[in-house]
Amino acid sequence: MSSLRDALEAVREALRLVDEVRRVADRIGELTQEVRELDRRVSRLEGKWEAAMDFGRVSAVRRLPRKTTSKNED
Repeated sequence: MSSLRDALEAVREALRLVDEVRRVADRIGELTQEVRELDRRVSRLEGKWEAAMDFGRVSAVRRLPRKTTSKNED
C-alpha cells in the first residue's frame, strides 16, 4: 500500500509541477510583451533624442558668426 501511496503522491507532484510550468510560461509571455513595448518606447525616445541633437547642431551652425571675406583687388 505504501508504494501505491508513493505513486499517487508522485503523480500529484507531477501535476503541480505541470501547473507551475504553465503559470511560469504565461508570465514569461506577459514579460516578453512588456519588454517589446519598452523596446518600442526606447526606440522612439532614441529617435527623438537624435532629432533634437541634429536640430541643436543645425541651430548652432546658423547662430555662428559668418566669416566676412574681403577681396582686395588692386
